[in-house]
Amino acid sequence: MVDYSLGEVWSRSELDDRTRQLATVAAFAAQGNLPQLKIHAGYALRLGVTQNELKEVVYLTTVTAGFPRAIDAAQALREVFTAQSSSPRTTK
Repeated sequence: MVDYSLGEVWSRSELDDRTRQLATVAAFAAQGNLPQLKIHAGYALRLGVTQNELKEVVYLTTVTAGFPRAIDAAQALREVFTAQSSSPRTTK
């Protein structure tokens, strides 16, 4: 499973990592898989995705997966943003 997901799927060159993370966040939001959404939202932020871009992805979820899933996903994003803003930043 790890070889397939990380070796074959994530290593493909057709999408950059930033776009791949946006798509992954959208998929987990639509599924209602909030723990994985939080992990990948964090990865996305580290790759330069903005908070507003993540919010837009969740907003699109209202159409594809319904308001309850989108509301849950929006709350999960708020938790990620809060954790990110309260964590100490390291500088080199």
